[in-house]
Formats: sequence, structure tokens, C-alpha cells
Amino acid sequence: MHSNRFQERVLQGIFSVWLLSSFLFITLGLTPEDHFFLMLRFEKWLALNAVGVAVAVSTYVFQTLTHSRILTPSIMGLDAIYLLISLVLISAFGTVQYLAIDAMHLFLVNNVVMIGFALFIFGGLILRFHQDMNRLLLIGIVLGLLVQAANEFLGRMISPEDFVVFQGAAFARFDQLDRQVLWVALVLLAGCLCLLWRFHSVLDIFRLGRSHVINLGIAYVPMTCLFLMLVAVLVSISTALVGPILFFGLLVVALVQQCFPAGHSGYHLLMVAMVGALILVAGQTFFEHVLAMKATLSVVIEVIGGSVFFMLLVKRGRQ
Repeated sequence: MHSNRFQERVLQGIFSVWLLSSFLFITLGLTPEDHFFLMLRFEKWLALNAVGVAVAVSTYVFQTLTHSRILTPSIMGLDAIYLLISLVLISAFGTVQYLAIDAMHLFLVNNVVMIGFALFIFGGLILRFHQDMNRLLLIGIVLGLLVQAANEFLGRMISPEDFVVFQGAAFARFDQLDRQVLWVALVLLAGCLCLLWRFHSVLDIFRLGRSHVINLGIAYVPMTCLFLMLVAVLVSISTALVGPILFFGLLVVALVQQCFPAGHSGYHLLMVAMVGALILVAGQTFFEHVLAMKATLSVVIEVIGGSVFFMLLVKRGRQ
């Protein structure tokens, strides 16, 4: 009982800080008469929250499926698939035609390819090597490196002008959000979160291992494919809005798991979603209004997240 009350107070505290950060992000430096800029900031605020929630939740679900705190969809190469799609399109059609592609069509293509990759590759790996996490980690990283190598090869084949366009898609851009797909992304995000919440109790059982899932009468393969499909959609939502983010989800989930290791999956889902949204909204508010964009939030996140990844590797090696 006391633990539940404490968890509720923590969530309420995070929610209060998120509300304050959101209010400052939208209104700081503006007046009620600035309707146009208020609307732009509101859309940007929606996108930041969507990205924070999508990346954090997808990482938590993926780590639950793989039973590893150092694996993320990004580290396993799912973000690299997004870059490969961009490079293939740029190589095939050129910069002018690539930039002329409708954002909605590009978003749908990314979703279909990334879902197929997640189900075909990661689904097979998890089903075959679920008891050998070291091999799963190794194969996943090798696959990610192969995709990255293909990206580097195609990057050398295109012209310098085309490469500049590709570089713009290779890094997260929290100050340049694609609002064309924002509302579709929000609908997809809401659908994914509703499905995950519907099956959050199943995630608790997945944390116990495959044998427990099967013994309790849960269809392991279909549920694994469903969760992987949701992970792929969440990753594609974040990459479509701001670009690939490598270590952000790892940072959020590691922080939540370190502070509250004993919580159930429903509580963890709420916590990682709130912390992910809070970090992006508060961080972007600080970088825009305090530092006047003299530094980049994505770079800071990747540096801190990379350090957390290294510490988790060292800790896992000692164990």
C-alpha cells in the first residue's frame, strides 16, 4: 500500500514538472496576441511529447521482449533502416524529386519497411535465440552495422549535394519538426499506446520468460509479433518527426529501472512515457530560451545516453 502511494506521488510530481515545463515552452516570451506563434509552439510541443513517449515506450517494450537492459531498437539497427530508405530514395530519384515526395507517402513507406524489418529479423532472432542473449546482442549489432555499412557505401556513391540532404535526415532535429505528418503520427501513437495498455499485464508475464508465457496459455509467437510491430510503429513515428535518436530511450528506461526496479509494467509504461516527454520538453525549453540555441539538445542526449550505455555494458560484464 505504501509503495503504491509512493509511486502515485512520484508520478504526480513528474506530471507537475511536465505541466510547468510545457507552460513555459509554449508561452515564454509570447503574448496572447501572438496567435500564430502560439499555434506553432503548440504543434512543436505536441511533436516533442509524441517523440519522447514513442522512443521511451518502444525501448521499454523491446527490452522486455529481449530481457536485456542494453538493447534498444536503435542499437539493433531499426533507425539505420530509416536512413537506408532515405539513401535509396535519394540515389534512385535525386535530391529534387526526393524533396518533392509527399511527407505522408514517405511516412507510410518508412512504416511499412520498418515493421517488415522488425518482424522478419528481430522476430526471428527473439524466437530462436531467446535463451542466448549474448548471441542475440551480437547478431543484432552485426545487422545494425551491416545496414550502417550499406548507408556509408550508398553515401559515397551519391553527389555532394545529395549527401547534404541525407545528412539533414541523419540527425535528430528538435527545432525543425515535420508538421505534415504530426496529426497522423499522433493518431498512430494513441492507437499503439491503447494496445500496449490493453496488454500491459501480458508484458509482466513476458518479463518472467518464454516458458511462463507459454505455460499460462498465452500465444507467444503472435504476441511477440504484435509487440514488435508496435515497437516498429513507435520508432517510425519518432524518426518521421525528428529523425533517428540512438540513446535517448536507453537513457529514460535506465533511469526509471534504476529508481523503480520493482514496479509492474503498467507503472513502468506510465513512468517512462512521462519521463521521456518531460526530458524533451524541459530540455528544449532550456536550450531555446536560456541558451538561445547555442547548443543542441540531441547532441547532449546522445552523449549522456552513450555514457549510460557504456556503464550498463561494464556493469553487465562484471555480473
